[in-house]
Amino acid sequence: MLSLEQIDRILIIRLAPLGETVLTTPVIRALREHFRDAYIAYMVAPTREDLVSANPHLNEVLTYQASVPKLIYQMARRKFQMVIVLQPTFRLVLHTFLARIPFRVGFETNAGGKKLLSVAVPNNTSQHETQRYLDVVRALGVEVIDDEPEVFVDGAGVAWVNKFIENRNLDDSKPIIGLNPGAATVYRRWHASNFAILGDLLHEVYDAHIVITTGPREGELADQVAAQMSHSPVIISQATPMQLAALLQSCDLYISNDTGPMHLSTAVKTPTVALFGASNLIQWAPPWDRHAVVAREACEFMKTLSSKAWDTRTDRARENLEAITPHMVMATVEKLAW
Repeated sequence: MLSLEQIDRILIIRLAPLGETVLTTPVIRALREHFRDAYIAYMVAPTREDLVSANPHLNEVLTYQASVPKLIYQMARRKFQMVIVLQPTFRLVLHTFLARIPFRVGFETNAGGKKLLSVAVPNNTSQHETQRYLDVVRALGVEVIDDEPEVFVDGAGVAWVNKFIENRNLDDSKPIIGLNPGAATVYRRWHASNFAILGDLLHEVYDAHIVITTGPREGELADQVAAQMSHSPVIISQATPMQLAALLQSCDLYISNDTGPMHLSTAVKTPTVALFGASNLIQWAPPWDRHAVVAREACEFMKTLSSKAWDTRTDRARENLEAITPHMVMATVEKLAW
């Protein structure tokens, strides 16, 4: 068995949506601080490369291969000595075993428990998601100094956002405030009319440019918000993850439902207000400075239910979001240092 001091080729694996991928980035930093001279690679799901491609703590970013032989060859040829598997999926642990990675670290898996793991870590979801991931490296004795996510913007992203700001006449020193009315599930979305009222209030109070961001399949939602506003916002719905990161980094403030771009905004260090109605606050709400959460305090479900369990509580989710008013969000914005 290798000792940790002998390990100098490390693979991290997390196949996840945008937000969860962002929340793994403290693991990258902690590993780099401990294994300063190691070759560290990260395998992500397809289309997630942008989220870590400019991370200076990584030597390589790999994309998950659907073909199992290709996947195993991809790992085996790089002769990794240790793999960090950041999801409780036995199939992935098995693949790393077949790729002959000798030291395998990860969560106890749903199907295999501790099987094939050199170090098996309890999958503790009753804490913030970043802490859950960091438990894996703490199990190796790696010290965690900073637990805040970070996403780095590359030169192409900077060039794109500079051109975007210039073309949309946003370069006049007025604040840029982003609104994100989308979310993966409808019951996690604050009503479009509320975002419209909020956008107009922000424009009137702060003389701000309002930029509405949505995913590629949410363009109609952005149009619904814009149609109800007195002020004309700028809409962006076709940005790549890197372009979105660059745009959010250029915003002075971002207000979003609980969804991937909200986590991305915190990771590029933009003050962020997160609207919660159907998510576990302990697991998903940003706890770091410069950010704030608006949620219905009376709902205990937001401290106990898993994301999947909310699928059976959609009525409560809608009640929670309907309890949030634009003026409540404005009051939070006024208290936030931005």
